[in-house]
Amino acid sequence: MLDHFIQLITIVTPAILLTWFYYSQKQILSKNYYEEIIGTYAGFTLPTHELKDKITINAGIIMHIREINKDGYFKGEFEFGETSLKSINNIPTKHFISMGIYTFFGKLNFKIKLDKSRHPFKPDQNRIYNGKLYIVTRLDFQFDKYNIEDYLQSEYKIVHYREMQTLSFSLIQKKIDGGQKLPDSFTLYKSVGFSFDPLKGVKDVVFTDVN
Repeated sequence: MLDHFIQLITIVTPAILLTWFYYSQKQILSKNYYEEIIGTYAGFTLPTHELKDKITINAGIIMHIREINKDGYFKGEFEFGETSLKSINNIPTKHFISMGIYTFFGKLNFKIKLDKSRHPFKPDQNRIYNGKLYIVTRLDFQFDKYNIEDYLQSEYKIVHYREMQTLSFSLIQKKIDGGQKLPDSFTLYKSVGFSFDPLKGVKDVVFTDVN
């Protein structure tokens, strides 16, 4: 009987150690991954308005992911703006068509990926993670009476290209009609402070008055 017990322990112990090692490594690696997500992202988008008379329309988003927890739930806010640019007597004139600030929360799902050399500017070589983004009217809701889903405006699918530090969004469903229309899809790049950073371009072209 004792021999059978010892044999059982001998068989089970490596499996327990491997399981423990896997989950401990996953916790460490997921923590490192989620810490990378926090930051400011920006990118130009397709405009939601159509103007005639050869007027140029520029649209863009600046997103701030403020915090994220150990399970991959994050929250923050983003600005979406659209401007028209027309030259009058060779003087550029900008007109703000629409501006809005939106609150959101989301979830990114971490999976352990093979550690190998990856080209950061080739999307198919990136480590890719998926998730959801939920745009809500507010986060400071009365949780004793309502659920966060009661404040849901739109739901987007997220694809995160880790080496590119890029978030791609595509609309899944829209809960609330009316108000400012948002793009059905957009791609945002994390700001790293370069002079040609997408954040600077979006700020200058969409959110800064030229007059």
